[in-house]
Amino acid sequence: MTGAVATQFRKPYVTPYEEESLDLPLAFECADGLPRLTYRDALPQEWMLGVLWARCGTAREGKVQWNLVHTLRQRRCMLKGLCRVCGKSATAPDTGRVSWILPSALAGDFRSPWPTAHPPTCKAHVGEALAAFPYLRGEAPVVCAVGDYSPVGVLANLYGEDDDGRVMETHHQIPIGLNESHLLNRALATQLIVQVMDLQPAEPVAAR
Repeated sequence: MTGAVATQFRKPYVTPYEEESLDLPLAFECADGLPRLTYRDALPQEWMLGVLWARCGTAREGKVQWNLVHTLRQRRCMLKGLCRVCGKSATAPDTGRVSWILPSALAGDFRSPWPTAHPPTCKAHVGEALAAFPYLRGEAPVVCAVGDYSPVGVLANLYGEDDDGRVMETHHQIPIGLNESHLLNRALATQLIVQVMDLQPAEPVAAR
């Protein structure tokens, strides 16, 4: 999932700022007899769902990094059903369903679960999301009312060690299922993937 582009609208909630970039002092440790990626000064809360998560600040200061996604805010949106644009609830109070922009590829098969790393979008900010995230338009999107969703994986970078014991990236931004523990041990998660279920489709979104 790529980031946003500059628009005349607000800066999207999931878009990071330059001052929020932090050093990642990565290392490997032994956990249950197996090597596991960690930080040299790791805190217990930096693991969630069985994987180490990328560190980032929360100040929302400095130059906007339009082409990136803020790890913590993206994960928060996915877990709590928050809008990618404003950061507030994307749940309709009358139905309890979450508004989500999804690709038209699922049209005709709304009964099947659908994995996505794209956060929800409240109905009020669908237009802003399409303006700020052009890849959504490329998917000929539809707005769906989602009845349920649950975490199923992460987008992550995989790491290993070279012959001198230095930590090095081996794969960049690949999807990993939460049941793939052999990969999660070497992964640094950057975005959460959830599976949306019980969909009710709306009309296709007009191109902007």
